[in-house]
Amino acid sequence: MKAVLTKMVDEGRLPHALLIQEQVGGTGLAMARFLTQYMLCSNRAEHDACGTCSSCVKMQSATHPDVHFSVPVNSNDRVKASDNVYTDSFISELREFMIQKPFSNLRGWYDHINLGTKVGLINVKEGNQIQKKLALRAFEGGYRVFIIWNADLMNDDFANKILKNLEEPSPKTVFILVSSAPSKLLPTIISRVQRFQEEHLSEEELADFLVAQANIDRAKAVDIAFRTEGNVFEAMKEANNEINPWLTEFKLWMRMAWGRDLVGMFDWSMKMAGNNRDTQREFVEGTLKVIDRCFRLGWMDIHIPMEGEEAKFYKDFSPYINTANAEGFLELLQKAAFHISRNVNGKLVWYDASIEAVRLVHAGKKAKAETEAQA
Repeated sequence: MKAVLTKMVDEGRLPHALLIQEQVGGTGLAMARFLTQYMLCSNRAEHDACGTCSSCVKMQSATHPDVHFSVPVNSNDRVKASDNVYTDSFISELREFMIQKPFSNLRGWYDHINLGTKVGLINVKEGNQIQKKLALRAFEGGYRVFIIWNADLMNDDFANKILKNLEEPSPKTVFILVSSAPSKLLPTIISRVQRFQEEHLSEEELADFLVAQANIDRAKAVDIAFRTEGNVFEAMKEANNEINPWLTEFKLWMRMAWGRDLVGMFDWSMKMAGNNRDTQREFVEGTLKVIDRCFRLGWMDIHIPMEGEEAKFYKDFSPYINTANAEGFLELLQKAAFHISRNVNGKLVWYDASIEAVRLVHAGKKAKAETEAQA
């Protein structure tokens, strides 16, 4: 995708409104920033910006006056008035976030601005800000670029506010939308943008990326790339030795299911429901990967490079995820994710899921015992 987009810039064929469809845990925001820097660079190299001109320096510090961002936000301890809930109220935090964590995800952004259990939205106030900026001339006389990150979180009022701008933009104005869930965008938005799909990174490509970006040795990079299956965000976290909180939560959940600790599972369900929807969905996505990995390890004789406590957990637990319960766990978690997305009471969702998890864990335990008895 990088080569395609830079070639379109070179040939003057870049569309005025485009959608970068990123992989989950991908690099959509980084790609949008790269493309913008390339567009504005005054001394381009082949498929890359020079990195040293005035425009590139401003892009690297996220302070270019002709580049504007719209991202999901909500009120926090600092920005309390609803009238101020738009991206520019958080611009200093956003610049810091993009520089310090260029490959982070939405939950990382929420944590960065201390939203707690709240979730962000791109609302009509953001649309009003864009309209004001469009009424002004470009500061440096060239392109103006509007980057909308996690565009699927725009509400209908915002979408309707920018529809005409996407269809009939001002001269030298480019809108770059980034989303890993474009199906959630209004059809009227989709019809006005040209879509570009982010390629899934191979293990070798991701390992190369980790060596370059995280400064780790090749062997460790290969192991991480294999485990994270192309998810750049998760791979960078592992490379930086950051612990995945959902794995810790999953182990606690399974221990209580094993011990039929209904009181503990009730408390766990209340705690899980207290997280925002994005955190809960991330737990589901992470847990689905754990179940899949356990099944492959226990029943398909496949090697997945791991070490330390993580390796011990998978060695001990994987035999209990088998043909008796693997499909049931997948259905259980997909059902929980569906209900969370529909705003069903989280406490009920997770306690019901916990009760079913008890049954599934012990079904796997029984199947393992029967297999060993027949051996």
